[in-house]
Amino acid sequence: MRIILLSLTLILALFQTAHAEKSIGIYTYLVSDMKPWDPDDVKTGICGSEEAIIYLSQKLAELGYKVLVFATPPQNSQHSLPEANPRYVNIDFNDYPTLDVAISWRMPNAAQKLKLRARKVYLWPHDTISHTVSNEEINNFDDVLWLSEWQRKQWISVNPGFAKFTKIFGNGIEPKQFKENKQKANPHACIYGSNYARGLEVLLDIWPVVRQKFPDATLDIYYGWQDWGLLSLEKKARMKAQVMNYACLGVTEHGQVGHEELNRAYEKASLWTYPCIGLETFCITALRAQLSGAIPVIIDGSALDETVKHGYKCTKKEEYLPLLLNAMLDAEKIPLDERKKMGEFVLEKFTWEKLARQLDSRLHDQKE
Repeated sequence: MRIILLSLTLILALFQTAHAEKSIGIYTYLVSDMKPWDPDDVKTGICGSEEAIIYLSQKLAELGYKVLVFATPPQNSQHSLPEANPRYVNIDFNDYPTLDVAISWRMPNAAQKLKLRARKVYLWPHDTISHTVSNEEINNFDDVLWLSEWQRKQWISVNPGFAKFTKIFGNGIEPKQFKENKQKANPHACIYGSNYARGLEVLLDIWPVVRQKFPDATLDIYYGWQDWGLLSLEKKARMKAQVMNYACLGVTEHGQVGHEELNRAYEKASLWTYPCIGLETFCITALRAQLSGAIPVIIDGSALDETVKHGYKCTKKEEYLPLLLNAMLDAEKIPLDERKKMGEFVLEKFTWEKLARQLDSRLHDQKE
C-alpha cells in the first residue's frame, strides 16, 4: 500500500511539474529607433505594443507557464536572469528546448521558422497589413490573436487565407494601477495621449478657439515626439512651435512618461480628446481613458468603434471643433456615476488577467 501511495504521489508531482513548466516564447524583432527595453520601462514610458508583451507575459507566468520573451533587454537586466519568469532574452538567444507555444509578435512571415522551435505557433499582430503573406506561412500558424474585428477584416481584405482564424483576442489594461474615480476638479481639462501623427495637429489647430470659448480649458499632451516616420520634418516643426506658443493657452507637452504618472493624468482629465486621423487596430489608450472617467471626444473609425463605447463621436475632422465645444458645454453636468460606468466594459472584457486566462483556455481546447 505504501508503494502504491508513493507512486501516486510521484505521478501527481510529475503532472503538476509538467503543467507548471509548460513553455511559451514571445518572439519580437528589432524595431528601428527603439531603445533596449524590459518590464522596468513601465516606470519611464513604453509604447503600447511592447506594453502588451510585458503585461501578458506576467499574467501567463502567474498561470504557471515558463515564459521567454525574445526581445532587446538592456545589458545586465534582472529580467534576463535564468530564474526570471518571464525571462527576457536577446532576439538571437537559442539555448532552450523546444517550446510548447511560440507567439510571433507582429511577424506574419515567421511561421515556418518558428515551427522549428515550438509545437504550436500563434500570430499576434498589432498593425494593419499591406503586403501579401504566402498560404504556406498562413497555414503554419495554429491561430491568430486578433486585436479587433476591424483588424481581422483588414487583414483578410489583403490576405483571404487568414479568414479561417475567427476568434478575437483584444488588448488589455491592468486595473490595479488605477484609483477610484473622483469628481473632476476642472471639467474642461483635456488630455491627448497617442502618437502625435494620429490627430494632435487637428487639436492644436482648433485649440485657440476652444480656449477663447472656455478660458479655463487645459490640454495635457503625452506620448513623445517619436512618430516612427509618420510626420514630416516640416509638420513636426510646426506642431512643436504651436505647443510652445500655446503654453499661455493651457497647453503642456509632457512627452513619454511612466504608467503611474500617465494613469494619474487620465484620472485628472475630464475629456479624452482624440481627433483620430490614423488607423487604430485597438487603442489601449481608449481603455485607459474610459477606466479613468475621462469622457471620449473622438473622430470615430477603424477599431475605435469596438473600444470606445461612450462619449462624443464624429467621422470627419471638420466636425471635430463643434463636437468638442458641445462636449465642453456638457462637461460640468456629467455626473460622477456616468463617468464610473464607462469602465465597466473594460473590466468585463479587457484586463490582462482575463486575456491570459482566455489564451490559456484556447491552448488547452485546441487539439494537439
